[in-house]
Amino acid sequence: MAYQSPRPIPARDDAALNGRDYRVPPYAPGMRVGLFGGTFDPPHEAHLAACLLAMRRLQLDRVWWLVTPGNPLKNTAGLAPLAERIAAARALAHHPRIDVTGFEAAVGVRYTYDTVKYLVTRCHGVRFVWIMGADNLRSFHRWNNWRGIASLVPIVVVDRLGPSLYASAGVAGQALAFARVREENAVRLPMLRPPAWAFLHGLKSPLSSTQLRARRRPTAAEIAAARRSEAASGGNGSAEATAETASVGPDAPIVARPPESERNRRQGTGGG
Repeated sequence: MAYQSPRPIPARDDAALNGRDYRVPPYAPGMRVGLFGGTFDPPHEAHLAACLLAMRRLQLDRVWWLVTPGNPLKNTAGLAPLAERIAAARALAHHPRIDVTGFEAAVGVRYTYDTVKYLVTRCHGVRFVWIMGADNLRSFHRWNNWRGIASLVPIVVVDRLGPSLYASAGVAGQALAFARVREENAVRLPMLRPPAWAFLHGLKSPLSSTQLRARRRPTAAEIAAARRSEAASGGNGSAEATAETASVGPDAPIVARPPESERNRRQGTGGG
């Protein structure tokens, strides 16, 4: 039976969102697309670094940042408006192959399973891969219909400092152990029939949105202003450096630096 999308929900406090923010990004059959979902409250450099790592290792054509109206597993009290979070994510990512969208609010989906099923049903021929951090693999068994998600799309897990040590030993990691692909074969993941998943090492960032909110929540305007300042100074700031460092204070940890090809691509000197 064809998937029936839920009725659109009112924009409520997100009425300022424009049409682009509610749309499914452009796609074409045969494309390899990474799906990276979250509240992005706030977005940070570790989000970007994880996506760039997955993009490179899996040879993804694009990565879609799915900014959700709210996380069913988290307390949404005090959550920044969706419009603000989309703007902040777009300002941070600013990559020619990363699309930021809040389409979930427009179609009324709440859970990842419904989001993925909607996209798989609508976007015929697109090779989707769900991108998650190791901390999410650890709690994946708490997600609504998590086995269903694993049956819809391959999953790539990006390591993080701490959670990587025990994430694979969790409930979901053990239940899906039979479907794990060796890391050296991860490039094949978008072409594999799910369930299939791989663990990518090479990124050890302890950053989390929760920690950053505890320090201070940057506004979309502040992030955009920082990017303008970086551009005026020659583009050597944290965002233009493609997740080389996390600009959240003097004690900010170092995060993985993408290879030269990715940096060139973001600066307009490479392909893509």
